Amino acid sequence: MKNSNLWMALACALGGAFWPNPANAQSTANALASPAAHFPMEEALAEAARLREQRQWLAALAIYERLHNDHPDDDAIYRLRVLTLADMGGADRSWQLYRARPQAFSAEQRQRLEDDRLARLIVWGGLYAEDEASRLDEMKLAERLMQDYLASLTPEQRASALRPQLDRIVMLNALEKHTDAVAAYRDLQARGVAMPPYVLAKAGDSLLAAQHPEDAIAALQQAAAAMPDEFDVQVLLAYAYLESEDHPRALALLQALADANEPWPRAPGAVRGHQNWRRFEADSNHAMLMAYGNRLAHAQQKLESLAAIAPNNAGLQSRLGSVFIQRGWPQRALERQRMAMTLDPRSIEARIGATEALLALDRVDQARPLHDELLAQFPDNPHVRRLDRYWDAHLGWRGRAWAAGGRSDGEGNGDSASPLGNRDGEYGVYVETPLLADRWRLTAQASDAWADFQGERVHGRYTGVGVLYAYDRLNLEAQVSRPDDDYLDGTSFGLRAGWRFSDTLRASAAAFHADPQASLQARRSGIGADSWQAGLEWTPSELGQLGGAYKQSNYDDGNRRRELRVYGQRRVLTRPHLLVDLLGDGYASRGSRDDAPYFNPGRDHALNVGARIDHMTWRRYERHLRQRLEVTAGPYWQQGYGSAWVPRASYRHEWRFGVGKVLDYGISWSRPVYDGQREERLGFDIEYRWGE
Repeated sequence: MKNSNLWMALACALGGAFWPNPANAQSTANALASPAAHFPMEEALAEAARLREQRQWLAALAIYERLHNDHPDDDAIYRLRVLTLADMGGADRSWQLYRARPQAFSAEQRQRLEDDRLARLIVWGGLYAEDEASRLDEMKLAERLMQDYLASLTPEQRASALRPQLDRIVMLNALEKHTDAVAAYRDLQARGVAMPPYVLAKAGDSLLAAQHPEDAIAALQQAAAAMPDEFDVQVLLAYAYLESEDHPRALALLQALADANEPWPRAPGAVRGHQNWRRFEADSNHAMLMAYGNRLAHAQQKLESLAAIAPNNAGLQSRLGSVFIQRGWPQRALERQRMAMTLDPRSIEARIGATEALLALDRVDQARPLHDELLAQFPDNPHVRRLDRYWDAHLGWRGRAWAAGGRSDGEGNGDSASPLGNRDGEYGVYVETPLLADRWRLTAQASDAWADFQGERVHGRYTGVGVLYAYDRLNLEAQVSRPDDDYLDGTSFGLRAGWRFSDTLRASAAAFHADPQASLQARRSGIGADSWQAGLEWTPSELGQLGGAYKQSNYDDGNRRRELRVYGQRRVLTRPHLLVDLLGDGYASRGSRDDAPYFNPGRDHALNVGARIDHMTWRRYERHLRQRLEVTAGPYWQQGYGSAWVPRASYRHEWRFGVGKVLDYGISWSRPVYDGQREERLGFDIEYRWGE
C-alpha cells in the first residue's frame, strides 16, 4: 500500500527512541531489514506476536505492514495491523482503518476502537485552544460523537459500554457541565461501577463546582490515594476541605505539599537551581486559603514575596488582587487585575477580579463589557455564574424593611426621662430601583417612628421619594418626604454626598431641612429642626477603622445643638470562624438653650470602650448564620448632674440566604443616665435587606 513506506520510515526513525535497550533496538532493526516475504507467513505472524507481547509496537507494526502489502485482502492481517496501531496510541488513524473494513473486527474490538477514538477526541478537546472562540470546539465535537455512538447501541450494549460512560464524565467536566457530570457520576456510583482514579478526579472537580464538597472529598481522597503524585488532585482536595469549612485540614494539606517540594531544587554539583512549579502552586494556594480564613495580612505578605520572584506570573498577580479587594482596597485590586490581564488576556480569574473591583469602585460602565464577555464565553463556569449572581444583586432592585421597639424604665418608680420615651418603636421600608444608565437610581420610602411620653404617643410618619447618583469617587442622594401626623407639616428636603479620596479615606456630608430624624420629644411640642453634618473615615484595612463626625441641629425654638463623635475599632483575634475587635467611641455635645421642652443638656460627653465577638456559626457557600456579641462600658457626664458609668450590651443574628438576601435581628440592653436618673432600657430590632 502507498502508506506502508510511511510506517516503515516512522518505525525506523522512532524505534530507537522508544526502545533504547540494545536488544530491543536490534529486534526492531531485524524486523525492518528482513522482508516478510522471505519468511513463511506463520513465522512472520509468530514473530510479530512475540514483539507485541514485548510491547515493541513499531517493530510488530512493520511486519504487519509488509504482510498487508503482500496480502491486502487478508482480514486477519488487516485486523492485527490496525490493533497494533491502536496499541501505539494512533486512535484516530486506527479508527479510520477499522471503519474502512468493519467486518474484519469482532464486536468487542469495534467497541474498543470506538472508545479509543472518543477518548482521544476528549484529550484533544482539553488542549489549549488557539483562540477563545474555538476553545471548546473539539470537546463539543467529542460530545456530539459520544451521543451519536451511545444512541447507536442497544440498551444492553449501552449498559455494558462502561468506558464511554466513564469518559463522558471527563468530557462533561471539561465542558463545565458540572451538574450533568455529577448526575452521570452518581448514576454509575449507584450501579456499583468501580471508577478509575482519573474519572474520580474529574468527578471530584465537578462535585466541588456543583457545591457538594463532602462528596467531592470522598471522590478526591480515592483519586489521591491511587495517584499520590497527581499534584492537582491534592490541591483540589484542599479546596474541598476548605469549602466544607475544615480550614485546618485544608491548610495542613497544602503546607505538606509545600514542604514536599523544594522552592529551587538543585542537582548535586549544579551551579543553579530551577523553578519548581509545584512548590509555587502549593505556596500560592496556601496563601489563598489563609485569605479565605480571614488571615488576609498573612496571605498578602506571602503572595507579595512570591510576586517579587515571579512578577510576570498572571495568576499570582490576580490572586494578589483578590486579597486586596478582600482587605477593602478596590483600586489596588484593580491595578493588579489589569496587570494580570495584560500578562494573560485569557485569564478568567483576572477578568472576574477586575469586574468585581470596578463594581466596588462604582464604575459599572467599565465593568459591563468584561461581565458580558465572560458570560458569553463561559456561561457554565461556576466562578462566572457566581459573578453574574453578584452582578444582578448589585445592579438590580435594592432595599430594606425594618421594625424596632424598645422600653425604658426609670429605677424606682418606673418613670422615664429618656428622650426615647417609656416605649418607642419604628417600622418602615426603603426601596431603590435597578441601576439606570449605570449611574442612577430612584428611591421611595415610608416610615413611622413613635414614642410614648407620659401616656401620649407621638408619631413621626413620613413618605418620600429620592434619586441616587454614584460613579467612581462621588455619590449623591437627594430626598424629599412629607409628614403625615398631627405634630409637624413641613416638607423635608435632604441631600447627602460622599467622596472617596483613596481606598482607605472617605468623606461624607449631609444637610436636611425639617430633618425626619430630629427628636420626637421636640416634635411633641411642634418643634422641628434643620441639620447638617460632615464626617471623615479612615479604614487602613479590614483590621481597623477610625472615624469622626460633626452634626449641628438648628431647632425651630432657636436651640442650636452641636454634636461631635469619634469612633474606632481594632482587630485583636482572627480565626476562620471567629473575629474579635476592640471598640472605642467618644461623644460630646452642647445645646444653646436651658429651657427646651425636650432632653437638651447644656453640655455632656461620654467615652466607651468594649469588644465585639463575631462568630460564623454556620456557612454554606453564599449562605451563613453569624452571631455577634458586643459589650461596652464607659463614663457619661452631664452638666449639672455629674458622671456615671453606662454599660451596654447587644446580641445579634445575621442570616444570609444568598447573594443580597440578609435577615438581621438582635436584642440590646443598657443602663443610661438622663438628668441624673438611672434607667434600664431593653430593645429589639429586625431588618431584612435585599440587593447589594
